[in-house]
Amino acid sequence: MELSNILAAYSLCQSLYGITPDEDGFEDLALEAWGRIGNKHTRLYRYIGSVKDGVLELPCNVDEIESVHAPFPDAQMTTSSSNYPWAENLWIESYIDRRTHSSDPYFQKGKLIRYDEGNGELYFAHNYPKVMVVYHGILADDETGLPLVNDKELRAIAAFVAYHDLYKEAIKKRDGNIMKLAQVVKEDWLRLCNAARIPEHFSQNDMDAVLDVVTRWDRKQYNKSFKSLR
Repeated sequence: MELSNILAAYSLCQSLYGITPDEDGFEDLALEAWGRIGNKHTRLYRYIGSVKDGVLELPCNVDEIESVHAPFPDAQMTTSSSNYPWAENLWIESYIDRRTHSSDPYFQKGKLIRYDEGNGELYFAHNYPKVMVVYHGILADDETGLPLVNDKELRAIAAFVAYHDLYKEAIKKRDGNIMKLAQVVKEDWLRLCNAARIPEHFSQNDMDAVLDVVTRWDRKQYNKSFKSLR
């Protein structure tokens, strides 16, 4: 599946609706439409950083954290027969970590540690060196940092921006004809938004199987989602 920068919706507004959106507000409107669609294209990332004053700043594309690891094995005390009862376990855990490190992307070397999250940061009780964070990150454009979207989402975003542009113009000019045109484009946005929420790899047969449950008769519709638009 090929993904494009969300800014590509700007040219779609011109080619599909003959509208040149206001450049100053276009990005905010495009991100608002992206949020209403609700799709997020992500992949698994590993981030390593040092905790300073109990705080670790997260990358800007973090969507969901899987695990947080300290840079030492999780060796537990099992006996009190020596002065250093954890030493043998430490060697065993290190050996296991080396053997299983590449077996699963969700498995990472080191002890799982507790943390609190907020404001794009993680908070710890101690200053750990080289803490590893495994997280699902939103795929974004390298230059702009804006999210990447597929073709269906681009068309929906273009319709959303075009609708708002026409609506503002109708209010500004007190023009009923433009307002009617804005309502037509709004219906286009609602239709395209519903279609964009359905993954591209879903076929009609897939949707038939998913929706073949005890439910209302009108819920079983292809290329349509019933999630709230807020």
